[in-house]
Amino acid sequence: MTDRSGTALGDPPTDMTGFPRWRLRKTQCMWRAHTVGRSPWWFSSDDRGRFNLAPPHGACYLATDVVTALRERFGPELVTMRMVSAAATAETVVSQLFPPKQRQLADATHPDATQFGVTRELFTVVGDRYQLTRRWATALHANGARGIRYQSRFTSTANANAFALFDDAGLHDWPADSNPLPGAEACAQAGLAVLAPPTRRQVRIVDTPQI
Repeated sequence: MTDRSGTALGDPPTDMTGFPRWRLRKTQCMWRAHTVGRSPWWFSSDDRGRFNLAPPHGACYLATDVVTALRERFGPELVTMRMVSAAATAETVVSQLFPPKQRQLADATHPDATQFGVTRELFTVVGDRYQLTRRWATALHANGARGIRYQSRFTSTANANAFALFDDAGLHDWPADSNPLPGAEACAQAGLAVLAPPTRRQVRIVDTPQI
């Protein structure tokens, strides 16, 4: 009997010709939750991102809606606590963004992507398996894709709701949101609970004995 407990996703095939594409138009609204005071257009090239490319290239992660952008940023904390800490929201803003130019993305959610060996594990595996998903990103980029259309692992929708755009690594001076949503306001709009800090009445100060 076949062992179904292991990871089915393998390395990308040598020939990626014909992998499904999706056109990202300049009118496509995208969202990114990021640190206050920092540009949203940062393309990562370290080994911590799912689809990060090796230098001199990088990847920038965006979402199709505010709630997905927030879930991507707060991920494990939100899933574990079912809410976000006030400190985390205070350090966060959500920017509405548009691509500066049209580009062709690899559509990893297209039914025909399975013909190349893609499974949903491309969007969900974590830890040292990021080495595998980065190899897929590298292969798709080498085949001419300027990003990947996929599904966020921190949501339960069956639709594509996330993008990883490929470009030169580092900061890009692209048009950004001049009035991004503050983290607390964005969470309220998205229906995400924020854990407020305790009040002075809720805090009990205990004297420690002198030794």
